[in-house]
Amino acid sequence: MKVGIVGFGSIGFDVGKRIDQGVENFKLVGITSRTKEKILKKISSFKIKPEVLGLEDLCKKCDVIIDCAPKIAFKNILLHCLLNKNKLITISGSGILDNFESVKNANKYNTQIILASGAILGLDGLRAASEGEIFSVTMITKKPPNALKKAKFVLEKKIILENLSRSKKIFKGSASEGAKAFPANVNVAAAVGLAGIGPDKTSLEIWADPKLTRNTHQVFVKSDSSDFEIKIENIQSKENPGTGKITALSVIACLRGMVSSLKPST
Repeated sequence: MKVGIVGFGSIGFDVGKRIDQGVENFKLVGITSRTKEKILKKISSFKIKPEVLGLEDLCKKCDVIIDCAPKIAFKNILLHCLLNKNKLITISGSGILDNFESVKNANKYNTQIILASGAILGLDGLRAASEGEIFSVTMITKKPPNALKKAKFVLEKKIILENLSRSKKIFKGSASEGAKAFPANVNVAAAVGLAGIGPDKTSLEIWADPKLTRNTHQVFVKSDSSDFEIKIENIQSKENPGTGKITALSVIACLRGMVSSLKPST
């Protein structure tokens, strides 16, 4: 299957590099990003050089589009994928929330939108529990201050995160509110909301913790089938501290699951 990547920052580059190194049944044929010169520099070591294309041409040439771009680009990427019947793999849970009606209609265009698990785990358990009744989902995200200091909400509210001596709660609300306030930082909250009882009913807290070196997420679920807790401590990406290394790996796992003879999850 021919793959195209939109957005070639830390996540997009890691995904592209791994496909170039070899993911059976998939070939990276093109990349779209705002800075062509940076793309050419980054792919100089690739075994097979993908083309640098505009979004429209990329969608026409590919079977699968991987969205690694900022949330603001999601609507345009989605539109092009629907028109060209591309399967779309995205890490933008917040982008899906903002364009939910269009996403729900993807089947009418004979295609599918796939939200990779990104920096969270346990979405399969949440999806299974949601087939019964989920009573509550509470998510607590804690990150080092360097992962949150450039967040939209932090800048707008003028929250000072420098020289913290102890953990500081900077947000409390629903997952849908959190996804809007932190569109680049807590896509995981949107994913948890979509997999479970919905983002409006999913409670979210965000903390800046100077004692941490990893981006940490905890999810507490109560349901009629099981009560469970999820915890993950993600190693930060060198290029972007707000992103965990596992995010790009989740996209590769998602690709493999599309064609694998065995898919060991829901």
